Amino acid sequence: MSALLSRVRQPIARHPIAAFLIIGIGAYFAVAMIPPLTKWELTAFDLPLYGIVGGFAGVGLAAFLVTAAADGRAGVADLVARTLRWRVPLRWYLIALLGVPAGTALLAFAVYGTEAFERPSGGWLHVAGAVALLFVLQLLLFQLAEEVGWTGFFQDRLRHRYGPIALSAVVAFAWAVWHVPDFLAEEGWSLESVISSFVFLAIEFVLLFFARVVIVWLYERTARSVLIVVVFHASFDATISRLAEDLVPASDAARFGLVSAVIMLPAIVLIVAARRGMAFGSRKVVPTRPAASV
Repeated sequence: MSALLSRVRQPIARHPIAAFLIIGIGAYFAVAMIPPLTKWELTAFDLPLYGIVGGFAGVGLAAFLVTAAADGRAGVADLVARTLRWRVPLRWYLIALLGVPAGTALLAFAVYGTEAFERPSGGWLHVAGAVALLFVLQLLLFQLAEEVGWTGFFQDRLRHRYGPIALSAVVAFAWAVWHVPDFLAEEGWSLESVISSFVFLAIEFVLLFFARVVIVWLYERTARSVLIVVVFHASFDATISRLAEDLVPASDAARFGLVSAVIMLPAIVLIVAARRGMAFGSRKVVPTRPAASV
């Protein structure tokens, strides 16, 4: 048995990035093809079971398995420490938690005026409670495993290879591929849907690129705290899935575009700053291990 484990571990340790992508993306595709998992959702919030299972069994588990194979117990301990790194200045919690909803409210007011703040059915207290509950569910059931994989493992392992913009593009492309099963689970696994998924992939890559620029900035500025990234991601999802329904008196497409703009605008500022030589991190990054193999 030990010999078998050693034979499995060796190629993973030699090619951790490739192993992570194969396990993480492959598991998500496999889970999204199981009908019982794609049909069951958490009522009231439309949270799919396949997304929960696929996230934890895919990139979440892959991050720890590959780290254990490549870096041993010390690597796993480091990944856990970064995932639970909560000792960061309060301002970063405020930015991660309130940045997207506050920006959405301001942009909605700029576009729609006072109509954006008309009292919704049930009142704003009910809306705030629903958004808060969805935020907690998203954080625990989806974003925690997702960002342990994409930020804690994938992004972190490549951070010494690329500058912040190139790093954002590399992670965003793999991240977009990982989201393709979401499209196919919704549209069906027909040949027509598979062909259409390439258009989805292109659009998703652009949107996720801007989101990843902000995430790279947050991660570096908070001494590599995955937790802050998880909070930010869950806040974005809760805003676009629930809060925007009452703040943006328009179609779902308009809501999606407005909340996406809240991410794109600061991302563009960060891109311009990076091109002018302004660092993303608060201090110079010193490699703690050799660059990862693919």
